[in-house]
Amino acid sequence: MLVSKETLIRAGFPPYTASSILRQAKHFMVQQGYEFYEGRRVSVVPIQAIKSVIGDVELSETEE
Repeated sequence: MLVSKETLIRAGFPPYTASSILRQAKHFMVQQGYEFYEGRRVSVVPIQAIKSVIGDVELSETEE
């Protein structure tokens, strides 16, 4: 599952916090060797990267 800023906001995070989590997750992916995530226009990351930043969190997989 890929996670975007909007998904994090729907999960209850404030917009700035959601952006920060996404930025940290992208940095984690780059450290893992996925240079694709260095791009500014990349706006989604795998849920595993999100979990590495904030721990095990339940995100809704359904679009409302």
